[in-house]
Amino acid sequence: MSTRTVLITGAAGGVGSAAVRRLNELGWEVYAGVRRDSDAARLPSGVHALTVDLIDEETVEAAAKEIAARTGGRLDALVNNAGVIVEGPVELVPLEDWRRQFDVNVVGQIAMAQAVLPMLRAAKGRVVNIGAVSSRMSGPAFGPIAASKAALASVTEALRVEMRPLGVKVCVIEPGALETAIFDKSGASRQATGWRGDADAQRLYAGVTAKMREFNARAKPGPVDSAVKTIVKALTARRPKARYLVGRDARMMAALAKLPDHTRDRLLLRTVGISAATYRG
Repeated sequence: MSTRTVLITGAAGGVGSAAVRRLNELGWEVYAGVRRDSDAARLPSGVHALTVDLIDEETVEAAAKEIAARTGGRLDALVNNAGVIVEGPVELVPLEDWRRQFDVNVVGQIAMAQAVLPMLRAAKGRVVNIGAVSSRMSGPAFGPIAASKAALASVTEALRVEMRPLGVKVCVIEPGALETAIFDKSGASRQATGWRGDADAQRLYAGVTAKMREFNARAKPGPVDSAVKTIVKALTARRPKARYLVGRDARMMAALAKLPDHTRDRLLLRTVGISAATYRG
């Protein structure tokens, strides 16, 4: 096969849709995983749409079988991009939301990799997992998303070592904040599902969540194109890195993560503006 093939999950999102367009322009045969037919209708001409819900194993297996039928059982690359963000204090986030966070961001990524690894081995291909720099350092109200990305980083590391003798290259891309709608979707989801705990517990954390909203509002997300360029690099470099950081804020957080824990905690709380008084309203 002369044309390189790639499966990109989460192809309707900001990073996913931009990566689909760019790789399609570069001549790749692109298989785009989307959850809804309406998302498929917006894909560029020539892109193969696949209905994939990472928490539905049947759709994952069906997508892999369709790719195998079209390509003769070979796939050059998997870009595990699909994901969700769950935010909130550890005490207040409902357990069902914790489960959803890990089902999509960790178990779903594993399911997709398991389904296509035989094709990737046949092609000596690549796996590119889209993580986040929060895997290296979490913070107030970021526990769920950070924990899921830390787990994904560990899974990526294990898979990288397992696949190295077989010629399959595996890496993780860790962006900082990007100009996508994923945080807006997270906020809408939180309003719909609400918090667990009684009124006293929710009042206790009201100041914390408000400070984090203010902090996030001041952030300056980086362009999606920076992540797409890194995806292309990870797919085409002769020797891809094990980890790629994307964005100035990602590099800054990675540096802060190396500080002693207590020093980092104090610096983080001071930067966000959280103290004991915050919990008293």
